[in-house]
Amino acid sequence: MTDDLGLPGRRELPPEVLDNLRMSLREGMGKPARRRWPIVAAAAAVVLVLAGALITTVLIRKPDGQGPVVANPDFSLDWPKAEEAMNRCWAVVQSEGRAASFPARNQWVPRFTVVSPPVTVVAMMADGKPFFCETTLMTATVSDPSAVPAYTDGARTAALLMTRAGTVAGIADPDWPKVEMTGQNEASLSTRDIPVFRPENLFVHIAPMKPSRTTYAVGPTPGEQSRPPEYQAPYPLRPAPEPAASRLDKPVFPVPDRATPAGEFFNTCTRGASEAVADEDAYRVGAYLEGQDVGVVVARLGGQAIVCQGGLGYRDGKTAYYRVFDDQRRSAGPVRTLQAETVGRVDRNGDPVPVRNTYLGVVPEAAAGVKLDFGTGTTIDATVADGTFAAWIPDGVSEDYENARVGITVVDAAGATLYQGSLPLY
Repeated sequence: MTDDLGLPGRRELPPEVLDNLRMSLREGMGKPARRRWPIVAAAAAVVLVLAGALITTVLIRKPDGQGPVVANPDFSLDWPKAEEAMNRCWAVVQSEGRAASFPARNQWVPRFTVVSPPVTVVAMMADGKPFFCETTLMTATVSDPSAVPAYTDGARTAALLMTRAGTVAGIADPDWPKVEMTGQNEASLSTRDIPVFRPENLFVHIAPMKPSRTTYAVGPTPGEQSRPPEYQAPYPLRPAPEPAASRLDKPVFPVPDRATPAGEFFNTCTRGASEAVADEDAYRVGAYLEGQDVGVVVARLGGQAIVCQGGLGYRDGKTAYYRVFDDQRRSAGPVRTLQAETVGRVDRNGDPVPVRNTYLGVVPEAAAGVKLDFGTGTTIDATVADGTFAAWIPDGVSEDYENARVGITVVDAAGATLYQGSLPLY
């Protein structure tokens, strides 16, 4: 039959070519219900070794009902989260009148997602250009794929999106195996090795640091070698271009009350801190303590809780200083403690004052009273509000940092016990 048509004789095709042909055929045939593609068929890699160089071509396909499979082992693509985020970002682009000059929504190709609740970031490509979509509980922000990258001096790395929620996303020098990123502000110095998504050389970093208050530097990661104290990466990272669109697209109702001493302090504290707080306007302010020129407040947003503390008495007594502490859960129960720092060293006149430590935590929202037993012979009534509690730790408590416990009893408005037990002191 082939001889009659003048066609070349029959030959076996390489396995990888057969895989790609099968994938292309499947895409044109419609999707059978509930079929899941094997990873091997969904992302086929052709590896060639030429003159000692390793060249990898990665083909990313869309499996039935699951979204594209990410071929880079350090990354994943949460298809439902990506779809929801991209739809919100597209709506914001439309609402701000940018749709005509923006890639159409059906051209957005998600590459991977990075999720750090409540922040979701989707790395995308359209028309051969990279861009990023970030969503939080209340906001949607999308970078400008047409913006000119501000590359670092001496390297081809650039930030394409920086947000107040702590996202830093961009493109990495293709010769770098990872992006080593250092960030420094008045509160902290951090160093991270961030994986790079190939072949587009994309990276995403979500950190509890406000980019507007943080100086970033980047470099090729030095591997496992140790870094000296105060180490800074070699290339200063320039600020990202302004987003193409950003909007409060899902406001929370009812709006939490801030017209209280606790609410006013929360606003002052979170705005003055260098740590990022996504959706800070949605937090319900809870228990609040006042000291000598310092304050400490606990706030909740659903299952999340944060502590914000500071004031003139936090450091030198001359400049107000504030910090935010995330909820570092040590247990999954309904009652747990939250971490913070010692406050109080000097007052606004520079005179020494006793340092004080707080005991803070989360309780059921029905809680109306919390009694704490620090083992000093006296039970303390903690301040309780909106499912949180706060108290100053008294003098004379145990210094056994490994084993010291605090007895706690939680009651509702009728006096019924909601919880009784013990929690770690430290």
